[in-house]
Amino acid sequence: MNGSWLFYRLFLGLLLGGVITWALYREPPEPSSAPAGKTRARYAPFFWYGLLPMYFLLLLILFPILLRQGNGNALLGTLFQVFLQLALYDGLMLLLLPLLRRFVRPQTCVFLWLLPNYLYLTQQSSLMQLPRPLVIIPVPGRAMPALCLIWLAGFVGVLGWKIISHLRFRRCILKDAQLVTEPTASRLWQDLRDWAGVSRKKYPLVTSPHVTSPLSIGLFASTIRVVLPDKAYTQDELALILRHELIHIGRQDNVAKFFLAFCSALCWFNPLAWAAMRRGAEELELSCDQEVMDWTGDAGREPYARLLLRTAGEQAGFTTCLSASASSLRYRLSHVLHPTFRGIRGGLAGLAFFFLILSSGWVTLAYGAGTGQELLFPAPSAEPYEVADLYRFHDRSGYECQLTDQDALLYYLENLELRAITGAYDYPSGGEELWLDIPGEDYVFHRLTIQDDMIHTHLINQPSFTQSYQVVGGVDWEYLDTLLVPQ
Repeated sequence: MNGSWLFYRLFLGLLLGGVITWALYREPPEPSSAPAGKTRARYAPFFWYGLLPMYFLLLLILFPILLRQGNGNALLGTLFQVFLQLALYDGLMLLLLPLLRRFVRPQTCVFLWLLPNYLYLTQQSSLMQLPRPLVIIPVPGRAMPALCLIWLAGFVGVLGWKIISHLRFRRCILKDAQLVTEPTASRLWQDLRDWAGVSRKKYPLVTSPHVTSPLSIGLFASTIRVVLPDKAYTQDELALILRHELIHIGRQDNVAKFFLAFCSALCWFNPLAWAAMRRGAEELELSCDQEVMDWTGDAGREPYARLLLRTAGEQAGFTTCLSASASSLRYRLSHVLHPTFRGIRGGLAGLAFFFLILSSGWVTLAYGAGTGQELLFPAPSAEPYEVADLYRFHDRSGYECQLTDQDALLYYLENLELRAITGAYDYPSGGEELWLDIPGEDYVFHRLTIQDDMIHTHLINQPSFTQSYQVVGGVDWEYLDTLLVPQ
C-alpha cells in the first residue's frame, strides 16, 4: 500500500469536508422554485440518520460470517478506535462549548456534535488502512469476550429502554387527542405548510390534554403528529409555534433525536458521550430558534421569548418541543433576546471532519497474552510441523534460506509471548523480516511473516483470513540469523 492510505484519507477528508461546508453555506430553497405539480421542502435533514443504525443492523446479521472469515478482530479494533476517538473529541467539544456558543452558528454546532459518529462508516474501506498502529494498549485476553457481551447487553438495554419510553409517551399523549377543526387555526396551518413546502395531507394538527407544551412526535411521515396543549394562543403565538414545529419536521429532527439516542446507546459506558448527545439535542432546538428568528427579525424576539417562558417544561421520547428544559431555558432566552455574533459556519465542521479522518485508527488493542504454541500452531497435527519455504529480508532486499536447525526455530516460535492485535493494518515490508511457509493437510499452506515486533499469520489460499500478533519483547534477530543459511 505504501503511502496510498494517506492519499485516500486526504481525498476522502477533503471530499466529505467540502460537502459538509457546502451543505451548511447553502441557502434553503424556496418551495415555489419546485417544478409544477411537485412540492419542494424548504428545510432538509442535516444527515441521513438511518445510515448508521442500518450499518450496525447489517453487522449483527453478518457477524457469524465475519467471524468465520477472520474479520472479528478487525471489527473489534474499529469499534475501539472509534470509541476512543469519540471520547477525546467529545471531551474537547465540551471544553470548547462556551466559545462554540459564542462564535459558531447553531446549525454548524449540530454538525459538530453529530458528524464524528460517522467514523464507524468511513473506516471500513481497505483503502483507508494505516501502515501500523502507533500505540498498542494491552488488555487481559480472558476479559475480552466478557467485555464484548457486557457492551452488547448495555447497548440493547439502553436503546430498548429509550424506544419503549418513547412508545409509552406517544400512546399517552395521543390516546385522547382531538383533531383541530377551528377554522382560523386550520387555515393558518394550511398556509404555513404551503410556506414550508409540505403537503397539506401530511402532519395532522391535534390537541391533547396530556401535554403542557406544543410538540411534534413521530419518526415517519405517516406517523408524525403536531400536538398542542389545551390552551388558548393568539394568532401570532400560534404562527410562531407551528413554524417552529414545521422547521423541526422538515429537518427530521425527531429522527435526529432517535439518532442521538442510538449513539448514546453505542457508547453507554462513556459519560462524555451522554453529555455530548445532550448538547447535540440542545443545539437542535437552538438552531430551530435561529431559523425562526431569521424569519421574524428583531421584532419577533420578545414575543418568542415570552412564548418560551409560557411553555417551559421537560421533553420526553424522540420529540421536538418548543419548550425549553430548566437547564437550557436561560441560554435559549439569552440567545433569542441578546444574540451574539455567531458568524462561523460550515468551514469549521468540514475542517473538523477532515482532521477526524486523518487522525483515526492510530491506537488499537492487544489482548490474550499466550505462547506461539497456543496462537500460531493451535491445531494438533499427526505429523511434525515442517518448514517448506524460507525467505529472509533486510529493507525489502531478500533471499531464500535454508535452516540449520528446524526444531530450534519451531521451538523459538512456540515459546514466544504474543498478544492478538485488533484492527486492520497494512504492515508494509521494511526493516528485518522473515517469511516461512508450513504445509498442512489438503495442500493448505500456513504462512508466517515475522517482523521486528510483529508476527502475521494467514493461509496462502485464503489471504483475507489474517491475524497479527504483537511479540512481547520483540524478535531476537541475532539468534534467528544463526539458524539461517542463504541458499
